[in-house]
Amino acid sequence: MKKKLIGLALIAGAVAAAAKLMATQKAEWQGLTEAEVREKVEQRMPSRVPDEKRAEVADKVVGKMRDRGMLGEEPAEAAADVATEAADVAEPAEEPAEGEAPVEADESDEEQPGA
Repeated sequence: MKKKLIGLALIAGAVAAAAKLMATQKAEWQGLTEAEVREKVEQRMPSRVPDEKRAEVADKVVGKMRDRGMLGEEPAEAAADVATEAADVAEPAEEPAEGEAPVEADESDEEQPGA
């Protein structure tokens, strides 16, 4: 009976260690850009593997990570996205009707809530 409990405890410990290792590996790869993933894959492969095969494996890894939403954005893409979002948020200025002078909003004249 004691041997079974010790064996069960060892198995549970091994499973917990494996789960922790997988979590740290996932955190290490999470948010990397496509170029960083390709570089990391090539570093991990032995030098005797042909370049063609390395590129094929890197393509598969990048594709799977993209499907799972684990890839980070490239710096140029991130800057373009921020610029696009800023342009979407900016509201166009209202055009004055014919014969009217443009009126600028004065925030100090607006009613303050609770005042």
